[in-house]
Amino acid sequence: MIKYQTSNKTQQALINAAGELAAEDGFNAITTRNIAERSGENIGSIHYHFGSKEKLFEATLLTACQGWIDNPLVEVLVDCNLQSKDGQAEAIRRAITRVTNLLFDKEVPSWYCRAVYQVMQTDNKLRDVFFDAVMEEELEQVGKLLNVIDPTLSEELRTQHFLLLFTPLFFHADYRGAILQRLGKEEYSEEYLDALLENCIHQALLRYRLPVA
Repeated sequence: MIKYQTSNKTQQALINAAGELAAEDGFNAITTRNIAERSGENIGSIHYHFGSKEKLFEATLLTACQGWIDNPLVEVLVDCNLQSKDGQAEAIRRAITRVTNLLFDKEVPSWYCRAVYQVMQTDNKLRDVFFDAVMEEELEQVGKLLNVIDPTLSEELRTQHFLLLFTPLFFHADYRGAILQRLGKEEYSEEYLDALLENCIHQALLRYRLPVA
């Protein structure tokens, strides 16, 4: 048991180090020496625990995505009556609230969002991992919801509407450093995040002509 706990602690240290470094400069810029120095572990532990630097990167990315994987949209909307306008409005509220809670969860390390942002900038295997683990499911489930709300939307436009729904939230997560500097704050206040959420919901409900209250 002691060996397992030590091993798990080492793995987490390596993942956190890789995540912090990726958030700063992207995964492509990271060396095994960088990870060892940041984590306080030796280089050999990377290969011992993960097999390779690339496998560590995959584990790091999936760690950052775990909240999304564990809380799929389909479960959040399971009791929404999508055949009614009120039910559709509730589904929109829940979908946007879910993303807000996942992006601004103060219980998870700050590198999670930024590491994913870095992955999205480069066409490589890690982006494929992210799409397989998270984005394909997100796009499919939101697309199904949008198809019920507005069946005239093409697949291409459903992707556009996905971005219209959530980009203000993604932007606030990805560029929080610059935004917080402008606000003169160290972190978003609950009041600010509540207002952001309500504005996103309100705009979406108006867009789809759904009940606002």
